[in-house]
Amino acid sequence: MNLEKYICNLLFEHDCVIIPGLGGFIANYTPATIHPVTHTFMPPSRQLAFNARLCNNDGILANAIASTDKITFAEANRLIETEVNGLLNLLSKKGEIRLTGVGQLIADRENNLSFIPEKGVNFLDDAFGLVPFTSEPVNQEGFQEKISRSLTGSRAVPSMRKLPSTLRWAAILLPLAAISLWSALNTGGLTRLKNNYASLLPARTESPAPVIADTPEVKTYAVSPAEITPEPVATPEPAETVKPDIYFIIAGAFSIQENAEKLVSELRAAGYDARITGQNSRGLYHVSAAGFNNKDLAISKMNELRHGKFPDAWLLTRR
Repeated sequence: MNLEKYICNLLFEHDCVIIPGLGGFIANYTPATIHPVTHTFMPPSRQLAFNARLCNNDGILANAIASTDKITFAEANRLIETEVNGLLNLLSKKGEIRLTGVGQLIADRENNLSFIPEKGVNFLDDAFGLVPFTSEPVNQEGFQEKISRSLTGSRAVPSMRKLPSTLRWAAILLPLAAISLWSALNTGGLTRLKNNYASLLPARTESPAPVIADTPEVKTYAVSPAEITPEPVATPEPAETVKPDIYFIIAGAFSIQENAEKLVSELRAAGYDARITGQNSRGLYHVSAAGFNNKDLAISKMNELRHGKFPDAWLLTRR
């Protein structure tokens, strides 16, 4: 049985895939990054981590094998147990095992497992087709220097040829002399023009002064600006927006909804904000012990539950 193939396929759909008796692989979302030195653009991805304490069977891997190979759930569990025993024997002999497409597990002298994920494998569906690339930075100093050289080397627009001073004075004095000569020869015409314009203007008549009735005396009081106190203007407080929960700590997964609701009731009786977060592609109902909109708080609460009553708790991200 090709166990690596089932693990890779499930990691595209689930945030955690547990191999009973071996451990669990966890896929965490990582946003796109830019290396400040090499200027390499890395697309968003889901990086893998391994937790040897997640070894209890949650049924996800067995259901996938049973559905694909058309066998029963019990037969799928026996195949997984056989495959895991072979991997553990190989790990005890060579000290390391390699899962193609997933990564490499290495055991130290105290049988503690460390995990090295496979390079070049991205389990994020939204990043399909995106590959890392390097872009050379723009040299701003060289670009500005090139612009300054092009502006310095350009020719200025030639100025218009200046007129001699004699012609400039002639252009000013000739119109004045022509106006003076015309006014001296047409004195009568100017008088007639003045009279014509005067006849068009209406005569000014004196209007009688308006009669003002007796009005009661109005007393006025001077108020200094310091005595006036402006009324305070209430500024509305911005409404706080509540972000929905996208990180859920999964305490169990069940194929029967009644079993999932039973665990929810038990968790709520114990003081947990438990709920059913939905079904996965295999039809399993995920039971969440708590939900958060902050990843750091969710991880902290998950570690707390793992040291308590839920050692197999894992983190589910829904966006």
